[in-house]
Amino acid sequence: MTDDGTMHPSTFTGVLLLPSKSIFGTTAEVTLGDGTPVAVIHRKAWSARPKFEIFDAADATLLATGKATGFWGNRYELLGPRSEPLLEIKFSNWSGPKRAAVTLADGRELTTSGNWSARNFTVADSTGGQVAGLVTTSSMWSWRPESLAFEITAPVLTLVQAIGMAQCIRTAVEAANAAAAG
Repeated sequence: MTDDGTMHPSTFTGVLLLPSKSIFGTTAEVTLGDGTPVAVIHRKAWSARPKFEIFDAADATLLATGKATGFWGNRYELLGPRSEPLLEIKFSNWSGPKRAAVTLADGRELTTSGNWSARNFTVADSTGGQVAGLVTTSSMWSWRPESLAFEITAPVLTLVQAIGMAQCIRTAVEAANAAAAG
């Protein structure tokens, strides 16, 4: 964290545990693999377009906001606390959230691919090398809220970008599931 309350722009490698749903509402804590809290996510459940906010571990400082954009809702953007772009994800119109192009704030591009119903995704860099993986960690029959583990194996994302990317994918999957059920 810098003196002005923003996250340091250094890249992150490691495991993030992200509860997909909270038992008691729309707030969920993000932790490292060892259980250390690093952020709190607030989901905006009653908005026309899916939205979320990422706060620091103390739930005091806004780090980023994410939301669906575009006419079809197949694009998601993550903005910093001063509305600066951190990343944009564009999902394929034909395959739903199975494939996506990710553009980072510095112009670098990543791609995601995966099984949206199982919430199992990989993230690759421009050479095709895997840099991260996102998987569901709870079983279908579990009483716990469903959780996601996001393992970032190469230094390509900041902590906030990693959390935001995982939440954008989760939000796109939920929107696709709602559209399929409706």
